[in-house]
Amino acid sequence: MVFTIRPAVREKIGLLFGIAGASGSGKTFSALTLAEGIKGQNGKIAVIDTEAGRALHYAPMPGAKADPASGTFDFMHLDFPPPFTPERYVEAIKAAEEAGATVIVIDSMSHEWDGEGGCSDMAEQAAIAAATDRNGVVQAWKVDAMTAPSWKKPKQLHKRMMAKLIQCRTHLIFCLRAQEKIKFEKVKDERTGRERNEIRQMGFMPVCEKSFMFELSGSMTMHPETPGEPRYDMQRKLNHDLQAIFPAGQKITVDTGERLRAWAETGADRPPADTDADATDDLIAAIQDAPTLEALQRITSSPKTKQWRKHLSENRPDLSDRVDASVNAALEIFEREDEGAAA
Repeated sequence: MVFTIRPAVREKIGLLFGIAGASGSGKTFSALTLAEGIKGQNGKIAVIDTEAGRALHYAPMPGAKADPASGTFDFMHLDFPPPFTPERYVEAIKAAEEAGATVIVIDSMSHEWDGEGGCSDMAEQAAIAAATDRNGVVQAWKVDAMTAPSWKKPKQLHKRMMAKLIQCRTHLIFCLRAQEKIKFEKVKDERTGRERNEIRQMGFMPVCEKSFMFELSGSMTMHPETPGEPRYDMQRKLNHDLQAIFPAGQKITVDTGERLRAWAETGADRPPADTDADATDDLIAAIQDAPTLEALQRITSSPKTKQWRKHLSENRPDLSDRVDASVNAALEIFEREDEGAAA
């Protein structure tokens, strides 16, 4: 692989911004207010709604015009029922982009991790399946033992989703639920010298994969006592520039969104999307997901795959090597499984 070194130049970015909060903290209204400022004069807002149409509360009445000052917004609505798998989130975002959205609000992103069919649900179901004997009886003792390995696939799917989101050209705003968390800590009693358990309040924490909020361009948490305001005493990721855009104690406004867009779109144009790399990622994902050797062979022997691998071999050897490596890795896994079964 040849490395290229060039002078660093700031580039425009597609925003990935997170707003977490408990019920009543104003996260959906704040997300739509931000989106109104981000979209500008000619942009379009889309809302991916996992909350059974709750976002429609912010749509104008039939025949009426949207008025952000009064709490209504002009947006396209995508109803998103379960299962809330990472792949379906990517599909929903693509559908919103194809409909012309320039800024997308995802409400709520928490379902990807903790909703029906989300990552936690997938891991739990995989653990139960692995702990079920041939007679269909679940061995309770084995469920706990299978919990850790059952997270491998959900984490892989979440990682793939994040890779897609980071490459997205559209501005994305994620709403996330937050829950009050506590932590049990062992504390030494100064009087007796003995250890005792003590409950420590952790405050409101976003319901999501533990590093999700910190992988975004920026994120914040809101509190029901101060709806619509970023809280600096709660989990957040706001660099110096973003702190100036989101001052503590001030509600989010349309002007806030305009300033956020200006921050994101300051710099050189981003390089065009690498469509070859995107298509190759999809092929590699299919190879990695092949449940059997026969399924893998169907993928690799299809005319479409053969034609694509030929194209990569002639034009993109870097991507061709990645496909070859993924096929070899999948074959090795099936060979080890066969050896284990034979033993």
